[in-house]
Amino acid sequence: MSGKSFHLQVIELPVKNVKESAKWYTEMFGLGFCFPYNEGDDEAWLNLNGMGLGLIRSNELAKLDFVTSKGERKPFFTFQVDNIQELHEEMIQKGAEVQEMVYKQGGGYSFQFFDPNGNHLGIWGGWPKEENDSIN
Repeated sequence: MSGKSFHLQVIELPVKNVKESAKWYTEMFGLGFCFPYNEGDDEAWLNLNGMGLGLIRSNELAKLDFVTSKGERKPFFTFQVDNIQELHEEMIQKGAEVQEMVYKQGGGYSFQFFDPNGNHLGIWGGWPKEENDSIN
């Protein structure tokens, strides 16, 4: 087995209500479905640029974050977008639970958010084009 073809293809998130969660993710991020979702299904599969994001009905919502040795709460999963500043503002306007955007020298912009099920996730704007590109 070669690690050269190894990549993340599927993320499954536990949710209490699949219909409401699918609506939130499709409206918040403009995601489409991998295949048809029918109301009452126990799963909804969204297409994240070819990666499957499964919203799976669960009676228990697993904790999808951890606390660093410095006491910072961090998500397990962070998604990359090209338009991070616009997305951050749009999520705030849509009423999402969004944390402040931060800039890490050499690492770029990022922010964290919580979906309606309490899943703690992150958004990253990609590697900075110039080191002087900081939040104004």
